Amino acid sequence: MAVPMVLRQIWAFRNTLYIIIPPILLLPIPIIINSTEASCGYAILLMAIYWITEAIPLAATAFLPLIIFPLSGVMTASAVSAAYFTDTAWLFVGGLIIAVSVEVTGLHKRIALRVLLFVGAKPRCLMFGFMMTTYFLSMWISNTATTAMMLPIVEAVFRELKAGEEKRANEDTNVSMYLILQNENKNEKESQIADFNDVIFIPDDIETEEQRNKRMDNLIKGITLCVPYAASIGGTATVTGTGPNLVLSGQFATLFPDATMKLSFGSWIAYALPGSVCMLILAYIWLSLYFLGFNLREIVGCFRGSDVTEGERNARNVIVTEYKKLGDITWKEVTVLSLFTTTALLWFFRDPGFMPGWSILFEEDYVDDGTVAMTMAFLLFVLPSERPSFLHSVSTMESDELLRPVAPILDWKTVHHKFPWAVMLLITGGFAMAKGATESGFSEWLGDQLIFLGGIETWAICLIVTIVVCLFTECSSNVATASIFVPILAQLAQSLEVHPLYLMLPPVLAASLAFMLPVATPPNALAFSYGHLKVMDLIKAGWMLNVLGVLVISVFINTYGVSYFGLNEFPAWAALPKTSGTTAAPTFNMTSTV
Repeated sequence: MAVPMVLRQIWAFRNTLYIIIPPILLLPIPIIINSTEASCGYAILLMAIYWITEAIPLAATAFLPLIIFPLSGVMTASAVSAAYFTDTAWLFVGGLIIAVSVEVTGLHKRIALRVLLFVGAKPRCLMFGFMMTTYFLSMWISNTATTAMMLPIVEAVFRELKAGEEKRANEDTNVSMYLILQNENKNEKESQIADFNDVIFIPDDIETEEQRNKRMDNLIKGITLCVPYAASIGGTATVTGTGPNLVLSGQFATLFPDATMKLSFGSWIAYALPGSVCMLILAYIWLSLYFLGFNLREIVGCFRGSDVTEGERNARNVIVTEYKKLGDITWKEVTVLSLFTTTALLWFFRDPGFMPGWSILFEEDYVDDGTVAMTMAFLLFVLPSERPSFLHSVSTMESDELLRPVAPILDWKTVHHKFPWAVMLLITGGFAMAKGATESGFSEWLGDQLIFLGGIETWAICLIVTIVVCLFTECSSNVATASIFVPILAQLAQSLEVHPLYLMLPPVLAASLAFMLPVATPPNALAFSYGHLKVMDLIKAGWMLNVLGVLVISVFINTYGVSYFGLNEFPAWAALPKTSGTTAAPTFNMTSTV
C-alpha cells in the first residue's frame, strides 16, 4: 500500500516540525503561570525535546539558556554566561587538550601495540588485549578517538588470522583426502585404501568450510565489538573519561554550592575504577563465551602460548610490523607521557580523601582540578617537540644549527581542528540549565511534585532510574541524557531527603552503558561502519552487558558507595531552602539495600 503524499511530505519535514511545534505547544506554561519557575521549566522542556529529537544540533540547543533565561527574567545575561564556564568546563578543556597531545604524538598507538605484543595473537588473548588497551586509553582520551585508532588494527590483524585459517584449511583438506580406486577387484581397492591410511592420518573432526566461515565470522564480530564496548566502560572510570561524568561533576557543584564534598578526579576514580574493572572483566567473559564459545583446551592454550597457528604468527607479525613503523620512542612522546603521568598524579593527590592532598599548600578552594588541567595544557604549547639544540653535542652540530628554533608539541591550529567544541557546548549548556533551575526556584517546585515517591524503597527508586537511563541512552546522546536527568534526580533526592549522589551517580554511570544500538554512541557507530556487524549482533551481545552493567552499578552504590561517600546520611547542605534551618540532618536506613 502506497504511503499518501501528505504523510511523506510531513515525514520529509519532520525536523522542521520538531523545531516549530514544541515551543508553540509549551508556550501556555509561562504565559498562564507567569512565574520564573514556569519560564525555567519551559526552557528545560524545550531543551530536552530538542536534545532527544536532535532536530537542532545538540551544541546549538545548548544556546537556549543564553536566550530564554535573560528574556524571561530567570537570570541576567552575565549570570547565565558565567554558568557556562565553570571550573569543570576548564577541566574538560584542559583534559581534552592533553588528550589531543597524546593522539597527535602517536603515544596512544605505541601503548596499544605494545600491549597487543604482550598478550599474544590467539583469538581470546587478542580480544583481552584489545579490550584492556581500549579501556585504559579511553580513561584519558576520547572514546571515539580511541575506537577510531583501534579498529584499523583489528582489521589488519583479522585479515592475517583469516588468511592463515584458509591456508590451514586447504592443508587439512589435502591431508584428509584419500584415494579410492574404482576397481572391480574389491580386495585390491580395500588394500590400497588401507595402505594410504597407514601413511596419512585422517582426522574424524575435520572442520567444514561452512563451520570455518562461521567461526571466523564470530571472531571478527567479537573483536570488533569488544573495542567500542571497552571504550564505553573505560570512560566511566575517570571524571574526564566521558561527557556524562563531567555533567554530573559540574552540575553537582552548581546545584549544591554549599556541599562539603566535591566530585574531584581523585574521589571519582577511587569510587568508579573498581566497578569499571569488574564490568570490563564480566564483559570480556560474556563476549568471549558468546562469540568464541567455551573451549577449555583453547582457554588453557591461550595462557600457555602453545600450538600457535600460522595465522596467529602472521597476525603477530602485523602487530610487530606496525610497532616497528613507529620507530624508537621520540622526544615528544616521552615529554607527553611524562606530562600526562604528572597530570594524573596531581589530579589524584590534590584531594584524595584518605590523606591530606597537596592543595592544602594553597588557600582553601583556590586550586581545583581545572587549575591543574589548564596548567598542563598551557605547557604543551611551550614544551619543545624535539630535543632542544643546546642539549645536542656541539661537536656534532654546525654553528647555525644552534640557533634553530624548535616547534612546541601543540599549536592552536591542531587543537582547533581536533577539539570537540560541540561536546563542550553541550556539557556547559547543561551547567547553565542546572543553574537556572536553582535560581528560578524550579528545582524546589519540582522537588515538591516528586514527594509522592517517598513511599517507595530508596534502593528500588535508584534501580528504576538507573534502568530507565540505561534504556533512554540507547536512542539519545549520552551527554544530553545525563544533562536532562541529573537536575531532576537532584531534586528527587532533596525531596526524599536522600543523599543526592545515591540517586545521581548510578544513572550517570548507566548513561555510558550504550551497547545495543549503532546510534547509541559514536564508538558503536564506528564499529558498525566496518560492515561486519548487523543491528541484531549489537542487540544480542549488548543486552546482557546492559543487564550486567546495571547490576554492577547497583551493587557498588549500595555497598562501596555507601561506605566511601557516606550515603546513609542526608547532608544538611542538600536540604531544600524551606528545611535549611533544621539543626539535625535526618538519616535513612540502607540495610535493606545491601
